[in-house]
Amino acid sequence: MFKPSIMLNKITDIEVSDLQKLKITTIMTDLDNTLLPWNSDEYTLSLRKWLNIMEHAGIDVLVVSNNSYKRVEKAVNMLPMGIVARAKKPLPFVIKKYLRQNKIDQETVLFVGDQVLTDVLAGSLSGIKTVLVKPIVETDAKKTRVNRFFERPILKYLQIKDKNLRWKDSLHDRNE
Repeated sequence: MFKPSIMLNKITDIEVSDLQKLKITTIMTDLDNTLLPWNSDEYTLSLRKWLNIMEHAGIDVLVVSNNSYKRVEKAVNMLPMGIVARAKKPLPFVIKKYLRQNKIDQETVLFVGDQVLTDVLAGSLSGIKTVLVKPIVETDAKKTRVNRFFERPILKYLQIKDKNLRWKDSLHDRNE
């Protein structure tokens, strides 16, 4: 439940060729500290370029956030991506409903986020492959600090049990 499929340094490390090999057509991603710093609406040029590459390749990218639609829309209104707001992560109900309504097979979805207790758990409970990324900034909102406190020992335990569970540069980086 808490174990991500893979751990990457950042979302832009995900490459189209790797997604195509895995038959991934949709990326569901957290917003705060995954796409943008939690305390800013500023995105990097590399994120914009990555989103354009995904769009050109026919990979849908959706922000799945517990924030309001207004907050998410304000943050990503200039970016080519869909929005699933008030997702109630880690509960899977909103994610599963979205997939069902849009006739998206969960096998073709990758869920990306920076938190084990919300993003990885939500993806796992939804039957979706998960990618844990490093937070963009080291600071967190107060509510997130509590999650980080509990997720550190969980992640440490998972890494002891699985020596291959480490930060990687790409989805195909499987070296032991």
